[in-house]
Amino acid sequence: MRNFVLIAIVLIQQITGGPLLAQQRPPSLQELTDSALKKDYSLANQQLDIELSQLEKEKLRNAFLPRVTISGSEAFTLSSISLRTKEIKIPQLNIAIEDSRNRFTSTSDVVGINTDAAMLLYSGGKIPWLKKAADEKIKAQTELTEQQRQDIISDVISAYDQLALLKQVRVVLNESEKRLAANMKIADKSFSYGLITKYERQKIEVAQAQLASRITEYEGKRSIVQEKLYWLTNISIERIATINNTLEPVTGIAAEEDVLNRPDIKALDAAIAAQSYKIRAEKTWFIPKIQALSSTKMSGSFWGRLNSSKPVLNGEKLSADMPSLFIMPMFNIGVGFSWNILDGHDGKHEVRKASIELVKFQNNKKDLFQKLEVNLTKCRSDYTVSTAQVNTMKKQQETASNALDQANKEYRSGLIKTSDLIDAEEDFENASLGIIQALYNQRRAAVELLKATGHLKPDSIK
Repeated sequence: MRNFVLIAIVLIQQITGGPLLAQQRPPSLQELTDSALKKDYSLANQQLDIELSQLEKEKLRNAFLPRVTISGSEAFTLSSISLRTKEIKIPQLNIAIEDSRNRFTSTSDVVGINTDAAMLLYSGGKIPWLKKAADEKIKAQTELTEQQRQDIISDVISAYDQLALLKQVRVVLNESEKRLAANMKIADKSFSYGLITKYERQKIEVAQAQLASRITEYEGKRSIVQEKLYWLTNISIERIATINNTLEPVTGIAAEEDVLNRPDIKALDAAIAAQSYKIRAEKTWFIPKIQALSSTKMSGSFWGRLNSSKPVLNGEKLSADMPSLFIMPMFNIGVGFSWNILDGHDGKHEVRKASIELVKFQNNKKDLFQKLEVNLTKCRSDYTVSTAQVNTMKKQQETASNALDQANKEYRSGLIKTSDLIDAEEDFENASLGIIQALYNQRRAAVELLKATGHLKPDSIK
């Protein structure tokens, strides 16, 4: 029978494409962060912005490639001219032209084909400077993308730690529930013997009701955190529910790090460099631009006719076909230049405008640097304080645990009242929850300190 079950499991695994248990494997923190980075739409849009900037850079690179255009046209032309003819008679040649005002009309079809080619040879230095500005712009966008990545990683770690916090809270609540149930049995016996009052027994019932309320609240919070992780990562809630992590303090963070490695500072540095290159590009407005030019033209006239409105020769109107005319081909090739000697101060205005933008970027960096320095000082202090609080809460929990053990012994011996036992139980529960919260706070402080120095990575927090 056992062999049959094993064979059935193997067959099902092959059909479904893998082990059934592996499908419910708990996602690691690395997998959660990787999935969140892939799923985030704002991060995807920032990547698309970088691609657009790369296309702009490629367009600048292609500015020196030749441009060739071919155009053609076909048109029907009609022209008319009015002439006054004097009377001319030459009997010997049988020519007789009357004295009259005559209108001559010509019609024809005209066809033309043009090919024009142009290639920029020298941009006055503007294109190379703009290419360097585009490179720095891409750097700035990439750094802003890294800033967004760190924010996403921070959100995932926060939700992941909340699951661990809630799990450890549930352990504490379960232990309290067991102790209260055991104490309730003792209280029932004591009450039946008349050793305690009904009020003292009800004190344990109230504590149990309060504990049940906390457990219900716990279930709701855990469900919310699981839902948040699902929306962040797109990993199924069934797999997220199998996460079984614990809170451990984060150590080994270098406190001497500064803010210069932050992505937003690097982004502003790149933006300042880009604006400096743009100023140099705008300053080339007065330098001549040189371009190579070439053109080929072909044209022709077909099906032409010439008509007169009145008789012209020997009493007859003129009506004759005009010969076809071809102009094949005309070639032009040469080099031209454009030199803006006076442009209405447009070039100077653009230089001034770019210079003002540069000053704005520099001011933004100074302002941001000051704020980040203050934030870094706060994050260092929070990390130091939260780490110390973990040790303090551990000692407090140890003291509360000893006190609870002593209270249980004295309660069984009838030396203390039920209210004293409940107080000891609450003290221990609060101390146990306090150490869990202290661990969570310490990990959050570590994440914020890593963000403050720009070193938060998917594998920074275990």
